[in-house]
Amino acid sequence: MSFSNSFKRKLFKHTAFLGLPLWVLIILLSAFCIVIVLVIISLCFICRRRRKSYKDNYFCLPNPIPCKPHRYDSYSMSSLDRRLLPRNIYEVEMSNGRSSEGHSGTTPQQHWIVTDDVESVVRYLPVAKDVWRGSKFSLKEIEMATNRLAKENVIGSGDYGVVYRGILLDNTRVAVKKLVSGSCQAEDFIAEVETFGQVRHKNLVKLLGCCIEGTYRMLVYEYVDYGNLYEWLHGSPEISPLTWSTRIKIIQGIAKGLAYLHEDLEPSVLHGCLKSSNILLDHQWNPKITDFGLAKLFDPEWSHLIMETLGYVAPESPSTDAFTEETDVYSFGILVMEIISGLIPVDSRQPQPYLIEWFKSMVANREISCVVDPKLPEMPSLKGLKRIILVALRCVDPNINHRPKMGDVVHMLEQCDMLLNNAGCRSEVFLDP
Repeated sequence: MSFSNSFKRKLFKHTAFLGLPLWVLIILLSAFCIVIVLVIISLCFICRRRRKSYKDNYFCLPNPIPCKPHRYDSYSMSSLDRRLLPRNIYEVEMSNGRSSEGHSGTTPQQHWIVTDDVESVVRYLPVAKDVWRGSKFSLKEIEMATNRLAKENVIGSGDYGVVYRGILLDNTRVAVKKLVSGSCQAEDFIAEVETFGQVRHKNLVKLLGCCIEGTYRMLVYEYVDYGNLYEWLHGSPEISPLTWSTRIKIIQGIAKGLAYLHEDLEPSVLHGCLKSSNILLDHQWNPKITDFGLAKLFDPEWSHLIMETLGYVAPESPSTDAFTEETDVYSFGILVMEIISGLIPVDSRQPQPYLIEWFKSMVANREISCVVDPKLPEMPSLKGLKRIILVALRCVDPNINHRPKMGDVVHMLEQCDMLLNNAGCRSEVFLDP
């Protein structure tokens, strides 16, 4: 009894900690310890779930071993949408589907496996949405999109084939270019398409994919529905909707797109067939270059291009077998002259059929204002006109070593004042007032 009474007295004895009885302090300490333990257990559980969720969401690739579905499965995709995923995902899913349907009866999308192949993982990340994936469309899909390549869907014929408008299953509007049959080997076609398929620039038409079946070679582009520059320059009414500021905007955009192809890509991409009909326009008059890189596939010796792009081809081209940046620069110079004057590069009805010869004669005779398209609603300033004329003349210099790089052209077009004492151009004297 004495021991029990002594223990009770100690429990009820007030301590130095806030004057609380000992038994109250023991209860508080016990509760605090229990809370600490529960917090630690909860944190461990949460961390474990997060690690598991991270692996499931980012490192799951197709394979007939069950795992949590990939993040792409959260989207409702049609069969065509899935072809806009990375190149191998559709092919692997289809092969896995054929091999696994007999085992579990589940769809290919439900089979995944964890992998440590970082390179493979990057190709499947959602952040890589706008990166070229080598999308391959079947001939059946192309025919569905274009109503079996119907004539009423033809929107033009280019240097390399016929262009059709089409609508994919996900309602994406596209332009399908059916290339000349047997024009290139499948291996060469795939290699080149994969090269310029990775090109992304606001002044270049985006390539969405391709179709290779038998002798068919087709390219699927984004649809630009405001026509091409040739139509607006030469098919417009008496007063052209292309104002001077709009034409300068178009010239600058073309220069930036071409500079990107020449100087920002490795290896560089040469156009080889730059002309007004290969410049598409959107509703804000932003130019988009199309058909870049295709010339190499069809005729490295320029035989048919010289006929089809007569007036744009540099004088040294017939004697060479290779495309160069300088030949693209020359074509750009002729294109600038065409945009300024509203005249086609070659017109046999004129006393001087070649635009470049007529243009140089006007400048030499100090009749600069005569080179301006009479359909312009307003005349440009003399200073601005001289600046653009100088750019065009430098680009068509007969000496290829005197032609500027496209990056330099972009810089010249953006300058407020043009330096007229460049030793590489012998035309400045004609531009003095």
